[in-house]
Amino acid sequence: AEHIEKEFEVECDHFIPLFGLSPKLGPIANWGLEIEKNAIKVNNALDYQTNIPGIFAIGDVNTYPGKLKLILCGFHEATLMCQAAYQIINPGKKYVLKYTTVSGIDGFDGSRKEAPKAVVKAID
Repeated sequence: AEHIEKEFEVECDHFIPLFGLSPKLGPIANWGLEIEKNAIKVNNALDYQTNIPGIFAIGDVNTYPGKLKLILCGFHEATLMCQAAYQIINPGKKYVLKYTTVSGIDGFDGSRKEAPKAVVKAID
């Protein structure tokens, strides 16, 4: 299969990854990715990148030593993969992790939701 380097931007309001239970590679199997037992091999020690630089695979579609096909593991993989992709897009720029549980979040409508403040009291 021939790999063509091409960059493009897609305008969207949201990026929504979907998790499946039985991955079917389809045309992806012809991209030149390293495949093992109908799954894409990745480097899980660093960033879930495939054998093709800049191409990542997360969730049930990937495989690596010790792989557990659990949705929690998929979310973990997505977090590390996004940090690695950020560094490719913004080389040398520091990523500042924000904790939404304490800083609030922006809603889909653009409104700001602050996390409620609470006082924790010890029980004697």
